Amino acid sequence: MTDEAVAGPPDLGGGSSDRAGLFAGAAVGLVICAVVGALGGYLLAGDGGPDQPDAGGATPTAEATSRTPRSTPSQTPSRRPSSAPPPVGQMILPDVVGEDFQKARAKLLGLGLGVQFVFGSAGDDPTVASTHPRGGTAVKRGTTVRVTVVGAAPEVVVPALAGESCKQAARQLVDEGLYPNYPTGKRGEVRHQEPSGGTVLRWNQRVRLYCSDGPLQSGPPTP
Repeated sequence: MTDEAVAGPPDLGGGSSDRAGLFAGAAVGLVICAVVGALGGYLLAGDGGPDQPDAGGATPTAEATSRTPRSTPSQTPSRRPSSAPPPVGQMILPDVVGEDFQKARAKLLGLGLGVQFVFGSAGDDPTVASTHPRGGTAVKRGTTVRVTVVGAAPEVVVPALAGESCKQAARQLVDEGLYPNYPTGKRGEVRHQEPSGGTVLRWNQRVRLYCSDGPLQSGPPTP
């Protein structure tokens, strides 16, 4: 017999024990990996910890939001009134642009202001185009306001004033839109006028009043 024949089959019992140990070690390794993976996932998920910004951009936190300034009623600037009161002894000039010039005139005269009209060259539009000073300006009583009218000066019939006091005649001319002129002064009664009563003029034209407190003359007094 040879040595090969005497050796016999390998030990099967010992091989099974080694494989069982190998399988047990692999199972333990898998359990450890599973535990480590679960722990890592828990930490990455951030459960119970502060919020973390993602890769795309920072997410506002409660701290960041609290730093945003907020508007409160006490911080809102108060608005001043649109128009301040006029200085002492002055008034606010009303805005009469767009009104009929005669209505505007009555309003301004009623406030103790003077009025000077500047008429257009043509047309009969009585609308006020502008004023100087402008509406809203603080002015003193007695200030003369220059009023520009869109249309031309309208016609007016000269009143007959002979025999009236010079002061009263002058006031009547002004009411009609005419200007009085006094070649012989303002005292006494109107002895003569040029042009005569009934003549057709236009606004802003002048009428000469010859006034005197002496005896009535047959003709117009000598200037």
